[in-house]
Amino acid sequence: MKIVSLFLSAVTITALMTGCNTFKKSGITATNNKTTVTTTPVTPAPAPEAPSATDSFMGQWSIVEINGEAVSVNGENHPKITFEAVPDVPGTMLLIGYNGCNYLNGNVKVEGDKLIAQGEFISTLRACPDAPYESAVNAALNEMTGYRFEGASMLVLTSATGRDLMKLRKHNLSFLNGAWKVLTIKGQAVPASADVKVVIDTDERKIHGNAGCNMLNGEIVVNLDKGSGIEFKNLATTRMTCPDIATEQAFLLALEEVDTAVQGADANEAVMKDSDGKVIMTLKRISSEELADD
Repeated sequence: MKIVSLFLSAVTITALMTGCNTFKKSGITATNNKTTVTTTPVTPAPAPEAPSATDSFMGQWSIVEINGEAVSVNGENHPKITFEAVPDVPGTMLLIGYNGCNYLNGNVKVEGDKLIAQGEFISTLRACPDAPYESAVNAALNEMTGYRFEGASMLVLTSATGRDLMKLRKHNLSFLNGAWKVLTIKGQAVPASADVKVVIDTDERKIHGNAGCNMLNGEIVVNLDKGSGIEFKNLATTRMTCPDIATEQAFLLALEEVDTAVQGADANEAVMKDSDGKVIMTLKRISSEELADD
């Protein structure tokens, strides 16, 4: 299969119940009141939908290895692949690839352990001075005929001979989306009076909230070289002063040191660490009502 290079103005990135007088059987309930019996039809619960063959593919994956070579480019130029559902076509997905310079798209179909391109991939035609993986990504997509999953966050695309062409990792930071209260900063409890609360959106790459004294806005960089890599950049606040300004300053400095984020004991806890793996902050999920209650 060949990749077709076309200029695109935009790429479509589109039981038996206990009780002495009641029983249930065969979709009918009956109540025995000694002399009369009444029956009421019972509507069976709908059967749960079987998982689709494409469910595990959905979302964005960063390309972390091509032909055995690690991919180390981070930021906006990191090669990636996104899979989206194709409505009313079971087993078929839209594959949107980014090779570090150009976008490619085309339909692929899942058949057992096969991942088969449905026609040719279409590509934009940008010329980039620094795109070290562009040709390799294109070639790998041309050779791709199969796949395998290694856990929930690693996908391997393979050739007809079973050779590994590309390894892809899905970033696992979606649990961070939502509102959070910062509990500790570098091992120190945040004073209740500071009430540091933020909203994190890894999809929009934004953070905003109350830094403890001032309102905060900033950008998020999802580090695609790491499954849990995240950085906070271009942080800006209003310029009021207050008794908890020291806590705010500690929080802002800690944000700039964050290198990874992982889930805590459950989905309502988050732990942020620096590049050495040391805990920088701990957070607890809160509701939108709690966020607004300043």
